[in-house]
Amino acid sequence: MFRPALRPATSCSHHQRSRRLSVWWAVVVMVLLAEGCCHARADDEDVLSWWNIGKFLREFVNTGLGAKKLQEHVSTGYTWRNEEVDGHQRLKEINLRASKLFQKNIKMGKGLKKVIEQEYDNWERVYPQQVNASSLCCSPELSSSGCGLWSTHGHSEKLLALQPPAAVLREMERISNQYQNDITLYFTFTDGSLYMYPTPRNKHDLQACENYDPRLRYFFTQTKSPEPRDVIVVVDAVLGAHSLVREVVVRTFKALSYSDRIGLCLPHKDMCRTVSFDHQASLGAPKWPGQGPLGRQSFLGQVIVSTERNKDHLSKLLDEWLNSTSSLASPFSSHSAALTAGLHVHQNSSKHPFSQSSNMPHQVLVYVTTRGGWDQWRADPQLSATLNDSFLHNVSIVINPIYEAAVGLEDELLMADEKWTVKLVPFPTSRKFYSSQSSITSFGFTETERAVIPMPYWDAFGAGYIMSVCQPLIARGEFVGTACTDDSIVNLLADTAIDDVEKAYVFIVNSMGNTLMHPLLPSPHSLTEEPYHVTIDKLEKHSLDQNTLEQIVRQQPGSKDVRGVQVQSIGRPRGTTLPHAVRVAYAHLRYLWAPINTTDLTIALVLPLQDGKVMSSVYKCHNSTACQVDDFQYHLSKSDDDRKLCSYFGTEVVKNEGLVKFAPDCFINVLSYVKGEDDKAITQLYSIFQGKSPYDEVLTKDFRASVKLVETAEQIWLEKLNLSDYIGLQFMGTADGTFIVYPGTELKQTYDHRSTSWYLLAMSSLEPGSISMTTPYCDEWGAGMMYTITKPLHGPLGNPVAVVAGDFTLQYIMAYFLRQIPYCKRHTCLLLDQMGYVVLKTDWVRQKTSPHTCANNTDIAAAHINQLAPDIGKNSIYIWTYQIAPDIGKSSISIWTYQLAPDIARDMIGSKLLQRRGCHDYERDLTFYFWSLGLSGYSTYYEAATYVVHRIPSTNLFLVVRTKRLTHDTCHCDPYLDEELMECHDTCLLECECPCVARNKTQPCHDPNADVHRKSLPACKPRGLTHVNAKNYTEQQSSLHPPCNDNTCNFHNETVCNSVVLCLWLDNKCRNVDNL
Repeated sequence: MFRPALRPATSCSHHQRSRRLSVWWAVVVMVLLAEGCCHARADDEDVLSWWNIGKFLREFVNTGLGAKKLQEHVSTGYTWRNEEVDGHQRLKEINLRASKLFQKNIKMGKGLKKVIEQEYDNWERVYPQQVNASSLCCSPELSSSGCGLWSTHGHSEKLLALQPPAAVLREMERISNQYQNDITLYFTFTDGSLYMYPTPRNKHDLQACENYDPRLRYFFTQTKSPEPRDVIVVVDAVLGAHSLVREVVVRTFKALSYSDRIGLCLPHKDMCRTVSFDHQASLGAPKWPGQGPLGRQSFLGQVIVSTERNKDHLSKLLDEWLNSTSSLASPFSSHSAALTAGLHVHQNSSKHPFSQSSNMPHQVLVYVTTRGGWDQWRADPQLSATLNDSFLHNVSIVINPIYEAAVGLEDELLMADEKWTVKLVPFPTSRKFYSSQSSITSFGFTETERAVIPMPYWDAFGAGYIMSVCQPLIARGEFVGTACTDDSIVNLLADTAIDDVEKAYVFIVNSMGNTLMHPLLPSPHSLTEEPYHVTIDKLEKHSLDQNTLEQIVRQQPGSKDVRGVQVQSIGRPRGTTLPHAVRVAYAHLRYLWAPINTTDLTIALVLPLQDGKVMSSVYKCHNSTACQVDDFQYHLSKSDDDRKLCSYFGTEVVKNEGLVKFAPDCFINVLSYVKGEDDKAITQLYSIFQGKSPYDEVLTKDFRASVKLVETAEQIWLEKLNLSDYIGLQFMGTADGTFIVYPGTELKQTYDHRSTSWYLLAMSSLEPGSISMTTPYCDEWGAGMMYTITKPLHGPLGNPVAVVAGDFTLQYIMAYFLRQIPYCKRHTCLLLDQMGYVVLKTDWVRQKTSPHTCANNTDIAAAHINQLAPDIGKNSIYIWTYQIAPDIGKSSISIWTYQLAPDIARDMIGSKLLQRRGCHDYERDLTFYFWSLGLSGYSTYYEAATYVVHRIPSTNLFLVVRTKRLTHDTCHCDPYLDEELMECHDTCLLECECPCVARNKTQPCHDPNADVHRKSLPACKPRGLTHVNAKNYTEQQSSLHPPCNDNTCNFHNETVCNSVVLCLWLDNKCRNVDNL
């Protein structure tokens, strides 16, 4: 029985310890003794017992966390059904579920659209002066059944949406009653007014109020013009022009949807400028990783995607030009010259990647000018010829004269064809501009009954990551607004989930090739983040050719078996915001796809093949009794629960009890779940697992088998209560979304363990049952510098079923490591993970890492082996961490490490042990470089001139030990030929990064002008929807409860004290953290 003593022994007698404790725990007790009480023999310190690392990790996980028993329970405690899957039938089932979800929303939207259009002409208008300015957002005095909002930027004389007719309100109420799930209905008009039903639950916590303009949100811009546009804005203004020029241009940018592309044309010798005016280095030619699209040396005079980042950058370039006093910033010579320059950009712009599959983008030129003469435009033969030329090239033109140039002019359609127009929209005053809508031509209303499905985005009214289904509102043949319904994107994920086939996934694209759902597609996490515009060729380019991708985009059903690429996350250091590094592996894959009815979407299913077959593996309990849950405890308690609470670093938790949580996609009604569960919903969950209610009232499937698995884990942990003094949190998460944490605590609704770094690290292990150890990180609960040690549990086909994990303090692991490997007390030893991050360094034992001083910006958290060689580490690490996580940049390099091992990392790179890899992070629009550490073939040992490397079998770890001090600066680049070295230095090939050539100039890319896309890169694994743990109780509340650890921390040694999780050495005394 694994039962450690509550207190360390007071004697060093080896004979007494061996009689009282198991061999493994005897070692633990020895670690906790005062330093100097028991000494290792000198001959032990001369032997590198590296194999003990794997031994003590197995003891931690298999015995301490109960992984061995849990694996036995997975293998024998369930009935496993392994069978071949019919991919076509599975696609049909998934497509049917997705179609029902979309069709439900389309039906609701059409009903609302019909009533609104019928009532539009008789709609009662509300004047702005009738609205209380202090309650612009969801004004309660306007309606008790819904929520009214209007844009403060509108300055409209009449507002429609704020006072809906009775017929519209009845229809919204009818729809809400018919579809009992939590839904949101809303409509908005071109005057900037919006009405939603029902009123948000937390009206006072809305993220959108005074600065919210629905006309600039994604659902509106996309519905207004569902077909893509390429918009070039040509600016022709005299120096010192009024700010209205900027406002018109910026407003034009904001009115564009994510499916549009944008360009800015500033004058330069009657052509469009292609570089910025004054600060080319900082704005016009960004260096790696730069801003906006990677590798782009200029943003001017060309067409780029209309992301918020690109719009902001173009706005900065416009400000730079408008504020310039140089003669080089002179305007165009004439109207004709300005329009000709803009048309030239259109003619030379790159094509959309799926221009053959979807409708060609509509080309629009917006001409913003302070030059007059538009009342006599027909008398200018050159201008008339230019306008006619735009028709020949299918370009619509919108002319915006400003101030004096617009005096006396009215809105006028100068020229028109079936689809192309030349429109004059003057702005003689700023009031007219602010009250107007963008005059950019809208397209796509040939099918006014077809729903528009914008890219998923972050909701401004507290619903999280949502997907809208919208209908354009048409009155007298013109677009007047949009009516929409919202659904959680997680609902779609739940309907398309494939839990029983390992590494299978689903993706959805629209008719323009834009990706709406994909495991590698980033998702916004806040209102300030926009939807991510990534075409499907970026995410599937390693597996499918362009012809097949175009067939998918064109909604032509089909299937194809390929030898493709699987991209798997290998995690990132805990406590950082770095992108998830990825591993690429070739695999035989089966792609199947079909259109989603009544939409422009295509759904595709990707299934891995084993010997030409798709295999499914599902486990269930042997019988109903075997799955009976003894004491189900949800992370949210019922109102009548009487839980025994305690304080864990100032946070209220449940003493000696684990709590279960389900991932959002486990629920049928995800949107309602994410908004917050009421007591009725929580009671339903308890009823399900008490056998009193069917699961399908709340959950997407029967989770009793996985709940029984995590309950078994809790029972094993409770058998080892004494060990809890030395382990922080213990937790376990299953592949289908069930999670348990011990001691039990409340988590945020969006928490999904499957997107956390520790889970992804465990799942990335190449060997079944491999143990993974994270780098040290500053625990968010206040426990100090911690490690998470994990192990996956597997089914009979080798498919991962769950991950069991536990947190251990750095002091505890360090002391145990030095006891097991005394050789490292006298020699420099480094424990590295598979990416070269430093997991453990022997001199860390002298560093102060108490709970009150640790932080993730120390040189312990996320430290890389490169940091031990500043000549190749300081430059390269600083460059990419500065862009992504500035807090772990320059400050993490310290002088003493330079003197310790300046040659190890450099030699490992030169010898190809440490190789550079990369992936494209579409969330930040930059290429992320990382390192991959490995030995050739099946080798477990490598010996260099000054160090040796041991690969620790069945783990993610490597032990690096210095064997000889440096006597001179050396560098090994023997595997590379001289020609290869020069090519590496000059062209930024991924695999080679030889410090012998680059020396102290080594960077992720030596030459900022090099083609960093020379080698095609996979996408980085995006972060999931999970946020940090929720501390739902104040310290004052939790201080009312006793500490979770009954240990009085009565230790007289700093090392012993700090090894116990809730104990802290402070003022030469060992104290309980929760008693401070």
